[in-house]
Amino acid sequence: MRRKIISLIVLAVCLSMLMGIVACNNNDTPAPGSNGGTTSNEPAVNPNIPDYRYIQPAGEIFDINSYYNDKDPLLAANVTIRSTGGLVEVPDNPTTAMPQARERWTVGFSVYYTVDEVGAMILDTMVEAAAAAGVNLLVNDANYDQNAQNMAIEQWILQGVDGVILAPCDFYGVADALERLTNAGIPVVTLNPPLAGAADSIVMLDCVEQGYQAAEMLIEHLNRQGTPISGKIIINQISFLHPNAVCRELGFRQAFASHPGVEFIVLTGLSPEEHYIAFEGALLAHPDAIGAFGIYSSAVIGMMNAKLAANSAIPITAIDNDKLILAGIKEGNIIGSSCYSSTAPSFWSMSLLINMLNGVEIPGTLFYQNTKVTADNVDAMFAHYYAGQTLANFMQTG
Repeated sequence: MRRKIISLIVLAVCLSMLMGIVACNNNDTPAPGSNGGTTSNEPAVNPNIPDYRYIQPAGEIFDINSYYNDKDPLLAANVTIRSTGGLVEVPDNPTTAMPQARERWTVGFSVYYTVDEVGAMILDTMVEAAAAAGVNLLVNDANYDQNAQNMAIEQWILQGVDGVILAPCDFYGVADALERLTNAGIPVVTLNPPLAGAADSIVMLDCVEQGYQAAEMLIEHLNRQGTPISGKIIINQISFLHPNAVCRELGFRQAFASHPGVEFIVLTGLSPEEHYIAFEGALLAHPDAIGAFGIYSSAVIGMMNAKLAANSAIPITAIDNDKLILAGIKEGNIIGSSCYSSTAPSFWSMSLLINMLNGVEIPGTLFYQNTKVTADNVDAMFAHYYAGQTLANFMQTG
């Protein structure tokens, strides 16, 4: 009997030890999401901070309304930015990785237009960014129709998406969609700034800097040629109120502030054909003009073609990096252009949204990079902006 009791005690102890071992093994099993699952108890971190250059520190909100309204009250910007992570600048090529989504979230992306090469590249790289982050991506090409963009966002709200990235069609008309997202509690990052409504974060370019860079390249050229910086400069501007265009012209004018002898002649248009006609007339009316500035790609392309048709030597400086513009720089028909990546904003807007969904405070505004492109670096920058392609091949094949 005593032997039987001892045996039972030993058996109980063994069972207790075995259960403890099983419990320990279960505790060592990774929590769901920590290694390919859907959630994690580890504190969230922002892996992209090493790529941030802070213009305003974390804890502050960039005053985007003053940024625009101080430049032109007609812009009447009335935007609320919710994130308080400051204002940062980032490089085209991140040195940090895309943050990994802690859940298999669904993200809606609405792009204003994909017919031009910039919009198409933004869409392609947004698909790549979503795959890298580990989220499902829903896509809407609004084709410059704000109503279509609003309808897509309304559908996503009904579906219960986890976040939205949008490139506004109408800087003011997007306010209704942004309000609906706010009321639904869905985080939103905008690629390009709205001028009304609210967003958690905005990815944008410093367009004042772009205009200033374009002017610097023209000033440097005139100095090299020994041309006095005094006389008429023709500006081809867009034909409706556009915040980027307003800021670009302002930056251009600021660079000439120390040259009071400069007189600006401002033309307007929309298509390359309209800018061709306007610039053709300006070359006849102002044969003594010392330079010209195209505010965006359609203006630049129209001006370049008019210059060639008139056999003019007027130096043109530009903004935008369409392939035809970079080829024009290579051929000497354009002095230089302030250029920016069409792929970087996809990475940066997706990284902001994923960091926010992961529970990390993010910058309220993010500026991506402007670069001066001249004949000295145009081949390298073409390869940078159009990965896997070369300027020489483009110019040979068209």
